[in-house]
Amino acid sequence: MHSVLVLAALLAAAAALPTEIPEPGQLALVLGEDDFEDYLDAWLELEQSKSANSSNAEAELRNGCTFRVNGDLGQPQPVYLRGGNRYLAADGNSGQIRLNTGEQVVVACTGSGRSILHPNIAATRDVATATCVNNNLVSGAGWLNGNGAFGQLTCSSHANHEAQATTSRCFNNNIVIRVGFIVNNVFYPLYWSCFDQNRMEVLYVWYDQNPENAVHQTGVDRPSFLAGSFYPGVAVNTMYTQVNQKAVVTQYVGATLADSYVTTHQYMARGHLAAKSDFVFATAQRATFYFINAAPQWQPFNAGNWNWLEQNLRARIGVVGHNTVIYTGTFGVTQLRDQNNRLVDIYLVPERNQLPVPLYFYKVVYDASRRLGTAFVSINNPYYTQAEVQALRFCTDRCRNNSAFSWLNWQPDRIDIGYSFCCTVDDFRRTIPHLPAFVTNGLFT
Repeated sequence: MHSVLVLAALLAAAAALPTEIPEPGQLALVLGEDDFEDYLDAWLELEQSKSANSSNAEAELRNGCTFRVNGDLGQPQPVYLRGGNRYLAADGNSGQIRLNTGEQVVVACTGSGRSILHPNIAATRDVATATCVNNNLVSGAGWLNGNGAFGQLTCSSHANHEAQATTSRCFNNNIVIRVGFIVNNVFYPLYWSCFDQNRMEVLYVWYDQNPENAVHQTGVDRPSFLAGSFYPGVAVNTMYTQVNQKAVVTQYVGATLADSYVTTHQYMARGHLAAKSDFVFATAQRATFYFINAAPQWQPFNAGNWNWLEQNLRARIGVVGHNTVIYTGTFGVTQLRDQNNRLVDIYLVPERNQLPVPLYFYKVVYDASRRLGTAFVSINNPYYTQAEVQALRFCTDRCRNNSAFSWLNWQPDRIDIGYSFCCTVDDFRRTIPHLPAFVTNGLFT
């Protein structure tokens, strides 16, 4: 209840004083998982609105069609494909989608029984082609009466996304799962997951992160997490409940210590690997809610240094204008001390040593055209001592006291919100061998 009241007060402050509310990471020890996500959405909306006026002025000076990522797109949202073969994207980090007059966008409401809706609809379609006329207007031969606003194109219900096992293999012969949308019988991937089926462990996911990802739709509702077919016999959502966490930790360390480890503020969230806000459109954001894109992550770390890294890295990529691939994953198993002062591994499915609570979370950014990369690593345990986390730091930290990383606002020495450090990719690989082969000649800064 306290966190709900705090959230209400902060959101009220946001409406009155939009430039003076705290950064989300500053509230890592105050807000719970859902309240934090609500606050983060509100904060990001305010941050992105700061450049809206200049963007709007620029849009008025241009021929063709211009749609704002925030403000000009309807809900429930269709899937948009440009040229019929790739996802629609904004122009750089402008937060604006720009089309030439006559340019076409495929609009798809994927999934059984879904159809495109519009005030000017002339025929029922689940997939159709919209053609830019000017400003925010498009035409649709045979399915749209006259010209209509692009943003009024919606779906009868949310577009259906898919998580499919592929024949590809990743580290240690584990399966690759692709997540995306099927349009006209073609699969369009958003991200991929390297998944250990035996341990029910996500090793890493990967996806493109380019300047257009700097501005994403805000106010997108969060659906429930989905297991797909990848957690047979395990009620994986139940495993993440605080009740189950307390019961599991009790098995490992005893009830008294479990009460001190799993508290109202320190508990394990369903920590996104590919962040919801790393994707521009509502359709893609909703597709991040798979357990094959998550791992048990202590909530203040999720809201603290991990969130700072997500927000800061996405913004940095937008500023420098580089096209990158992000590899983000987990490694090792975190430990807690039991009643005999022994460190014991923690799994959320203890009877089968499945769904491990990771020791490390990492995010590797790689710019292939410049051969630049940096590995950002955090320790997922608020109960280690200073000596223990320093012993677990496995590389020379390239971020601390380095002005080239002044854009990164995390608090790396804070164990309670995720003790953190940076490595060269080569140093990272010496301890964590997950990633495919690629060459780096310097740090991504």
